[in-house]
Amino acid sequence: MSNDYAAIVTTINAAVLLVGTVQYTGLTKRVGDRMLAATREQAEAKALLLDQRRLGTEPSPESLVRLQEQRDELRRRTRANAVASLIWSATCALLLVQQMRILAWTGTAHPGPASELARSSFYVTVTGVLVLVAEPLVRGCYRLWRGVRWGSLEYRKHYPRSERRWLDRQVRGATRLAASQTTSPAPAPTLGAPQPRRATLGADD
Repeated sequence: MSNDYAAIVTTINAAVLLVGTVQYTGLTKRVGDRMLAATREQAEAKALLLDQRRLGTEPSPESLVRLQEQRDELRRRTRANAVASLIWSATCALLLVQQMRILAWTGTAHPGPASELARSSFYVTVTGVLVLVAEPLVRGCYRLWRGVRWGSLEYRKHYPRSERRWLDRQVRGATRLAASQTTSPAPAPTLGAPQPRRATLGADD
């Protein structure tokens, strides 16, 4: 461990800590807001069902299934943000503890080599940088996968694979036919066909 190495690690850790703090604060707030809105919606729906039961009307199976679907939807919408928030919180805590160790070593009057501290600082800093780079990539891939899978969920539920494949083949065939008609060359003029008369300058009207 050297003073130059400690300065480099401290600079990198500070940058990752800044980004991580902003990230997990925003993600935690987003998850909390969604959970609050969903909890209020669930409470209102449950209160309505209990009020109907007091009046002698039992909850219908459709309304009970709808409550469970709302819970499942909340878990799907908050799972990625909650996991990302936990990862950033753990990363920031790890960086903060390691940075405190570096500061304690730097404040020593005659610090020793501290090879173990240098090694652990390297691993912790690399972990923070990897999380910084990988987190938006993983979140983007997850959003893409979720959009592809859940965006057509109702469509895939209502129509079997054979009908979906048939429709896809029809779309591809119609697209190829339209493209071939657009790029087909214009017919060549027929030999001996009368040509349009060209207007000449000075000709009488």
